[in-house]
Amino acid sequence: MGSKITYKKDYVTRINLKTDTNQREKLIDFCLHDKNQFLAIGWSCVDFESDDYSAFYGAVVTYVHGQKRRLNSALNIFKDACVNDLFWTRDLNGVYWICRVTEPAKAYLNKDLDIGAILPVKAYAFGLEVPGLIKASFNRSRGGIVERLKDSTIIEYSKYVFNKLSKKDYYEDNLNIENNMIDNLPAFELEELVISYIQIVEGYYLLSNSIANKSTTVKIECQFISRDINNLKKAVVQVKAKQATALDALSFKAYEDKGYYIYLYAPTINNMEKMKNVIKITSKELQYFYDKYKAILPESITQFENLFNIGFSEKQ
Repeated sequence: MGSKITYKKDYVTRINLKTDTNQREKLIDFCLHDKNQFLAIGWSCVDFESDDYSAFYGAVVTYVHGQKRRLNSALNIFKDACVNDLFWTRDLNGVYWICRVTEPAKAYLNKDLDIGAILPVKAYAFGLEVPGLIKASFNRSRGGIVERLKDSTIIEYSKYVFNKLSKKDYYEDNLNIENNMIDNLPAFELEELVISYIQIVEGYYLLSNSIANKSTTVKIECQFISRDINNLKKAVVQVKAKQATALDALSFKAYEDKGYYIYLYAPTINNMEKMKNVIKITSKELQYFYDKYKAILPESITQFENLFNIGFSEKQ
């Protein structure tokens, strides 16, 4: 093809293909598995007479406001969508799809599938694993139908994936960006990496019966005991990913009072100077650990190096 496309948005979009239909499998088949592919949203209950999205949008606004409800952000996502915008969606088998918009949104009535509008796309099935930022957006409770992912690395990754799967250099990409594999690990794998770091580098055993149930409000992930019988120590750890709010070291004061060391991995940690036994693990330390010990780390972690940095090794 000719010159590559410059991606103009500062986000890619995550969308769940979900309307008020009870035939969601048929909805996804309609969207992704025919020759013509679409993303779709609902509101088939409103009246409209053409495929003009603006008219459909106005009808939905009137309907929603009449019910004194808030307008779903998916309507604005479709309104703002331009040709060449990128979306991620996921089917019922857990397979992630990368989608490029090929035409502006259109009104389209299908009451059986509760479709009120479609966004024509070219879509490719990618696989069961994607970077943590994308996966977390799909898995977030009350995450809604859509979310804009405003992360430069995810944008570059998405452009690369589409280029690779379409077998065309469609988008200009910048695969010399910073390697952010660790920042994009899903929460479980990030916790596992930090736990491995504490066991291997800091010399602790994991107390497996201490691993926190994710349905609880416990502040820690798990507890450790030192391997050195001549210098017995006990420790706990808390792990927060790149997007998390700041941790307050003082919230772990009860553990310090009981003689624990507290290992924290988080983007921001406040009040560390007011605690004696808090140890911050930095991203740089974790990356160094990963590079040195990846041969013995679980595949559940190391698979993300090739997954997320799919283009980095090929570029070099």
